[in-house]
Amino acid sequence: MKNYFAKKKKEKKKREVSVLREYFELISEVMIFVFFIMTFLVQTFVIPTGSMEDTLLIGDHLLVDKVSYAARSNPIDRFFLPKVEIRRGTIVTFKSPPEMEKEYVKRVIGLGGETIQIINKQVLIDGRPLNEPYTFFNDSEIQKTLRDNFPPYRIPEGHYFCMGDNRDNSYDSRHWGAVPDSFIVGRPWRIYWSFESTTEDYMTPGVLHKMKDLAKTVLTFFTKTRWERTVKKIK
Repeated sequence: MKNYFAKKKKEKKKREVSVLREYFELISEVMIFVFFIMTFLVQTFVIPTGSMEDTLLIGDHLLVDKVSYAARSNPIDRFFLPKVEIRRGTIVTFKSPPEMEKEYVKRVIGLGGETIQIINKQVLIDGRPLNEPYTFFNDSEIQKTLRDNFPPYRIPEGHYFCMGDNRDNSYDSRHWGAVPDSFIVGRPWRIYWSFESTTEDYMTPGVLHKMKDLAKTVLTFFTKTRWERTVKKIK
């Protein structure tokens, strides 16, 4: 009888160890899968300023597709995953030319080989006015000369002239020139969460501020979440 209970106890312990091992393996596999996706396929990005209003708002949290615009060195990759052509009007995420440690989200306005000019806020491509239904103007006082008028500029091949939709409040190619193709990170795909915020919420440094901001987010999660923007496709 004693041997029977000892055997049962041993079997129970083995089952518990087996269950724990299965959970550990499952969690490990999930973490590896998520790591792979976040490293090679998708990344997250939060909009900290109003430079893309009204298309993207401060506090929009984006999923960025890192595959569509990535260069393919392997011919097999080029066959099965052809690179998507970046067109005028496309919204892209890219490494900031003046600050490579930062990433920006802007809209492609001019393509390599074209000449872009701005006269009284009207964009001209090769001398022809460009129709831009997505633009937003709020008459701020930031860099009025570059903002409203920009001299003719021939965009180098393999580069893109990128601008924010909020033309009166955007730090973009009007200030630091065209973006090389190699700087493009990906294509903003969808808004997975949108939270009513201010630029100060994201740009103010310090651990104390971050802790206060986290607490505020938790307390106002339901009232300040823009539910109508959740899972919205970005165009």
